[in-house]
Amino acid sequence: MCFGQQPRCHGEAYVHNHLTLGALDTTRARVSIGPKTVSILGVSGYAGSELVPLLDHPKFYLIGAASDRWQGTCLGEYLRLPGRLSRMVVSPMADAMKLAKDSEIVVLATPAEVSMQLVPKLVETGVRVVDLSGAFRLTNLEDYPRFYKFDHTAPEYCAEAHYGLPEVRDASSDPSGITSARVVANPGCYATAAIVALAPLLRAGIIERDGIFLDGKSGVSGAGRKAEERYSFMEVDENVSPYRVGDHQHTPEIEQALSRVAKAPVHVTFVPHLLPVKRGLMVTAYARLSRDVSQADVEALYRRDYRYAEGLVDVTEPGNVTLTRVAYTPLANVGVRVLPERSAVVVVSALDNLLKGAASQAMQNLCAMIGVSSGFLRGCT
Repeated sequence: MCFGQQPRCHGEAYVHNHLTLGALDTTRARVSIGPKTVSILGVSGYAGSELVPLLDHPKFYLIGAASDRWQGTCLGEYLRLPGRLSRMVVSPMADAMKLAKDSEIVVLATPAEVSMQLVPKLVETGVRVVDLSGAFRLTNLEDYPRFYKFDHTAPEYCAEAHYGLPEVRDASSDPSGITSARVVANPGCYATAAIVALAPLLRAGIIERDGIFLDGKSGVSGAGRKAEERYSFMEVDENVSPYRVGDHQHTPEIEQALSRVAKAPVHVTFVPHLLPVKRGLMVTAYARLSRDVSQADVEALYRRDYRYAEGLVDVTEPGNVTLTRVAYTPLANVGVRVLPERSAVVVVSALDNLLKGAASQAMQNLCAMIGVSSGFLRGCT
């Protein structure tokens, strides 16, 4: 039997089970003690569904999930989950604000246009938001019509949102602001791989800020649950194809983040490709050295910069950076090779587009928002 037909009753049961400090107001009791209550809007998407099992965590309590595709059914019909989560009934998206009333944090796994409409309404109710879409990643509003194909209607939240890439905190305009942020913009999958690949070099001033080329390759799940001909088996199998050449939405995101890291404008040329695999993503970055540097020094730089990454960024040989090493894990792998005879450097970065590129990174941000470690994710491999 499913539970959760009435999310508010579910929330009241939660409060009853945690009223150990004698608080009088049930809403305040739910907020002030025990795990943080979380709901997911857009749970039927690949990223939203990957986040559900990660929230089986002592510091968080998934109180509701919404999706028009799955509404009225139990999460356990689609996902392998422990008992309580398995029996949770999915609400329609029309009930999003009702779920928000019982939540301290709402995770949006919705298209950018939907997130753009929901975030102002959610924040006005006092809820904190982690948005997995690109709706609030960019501060230059002129980029939205070109790269996202819409005009932004909530520009104040673009300026306010914290860009949450935990291993590269200076990719945000306010590196320490996540603990108080009302809106956290979860980075894009390609953007995460590219920024992790290049941040140490740009931060140290080792490479030129222009003439950076990024070759990206991703599995089909990166396109979401789309029933389009180009993503069908017959089109994808035994094939590799470029897409969105010159106007991929992660291009301005990569440039914005790396410019913050370098403290000066950075320009990249990025071309993504579709691979005939389910999941996994790789970015190969090519850049010109701005000064002489040894292979040993660069490797030491990467190990130093990622030594506090809670074990979620592995620095290794470029030849060891493969999709199979990162698929179904929350890890990013990065390898660097200096080419002194060409005054160049090549960096290869790989991650799982649905986990480190979406859901597990959202979990890292949820942990950072409440000041707890996300190092437990290292064990989810």
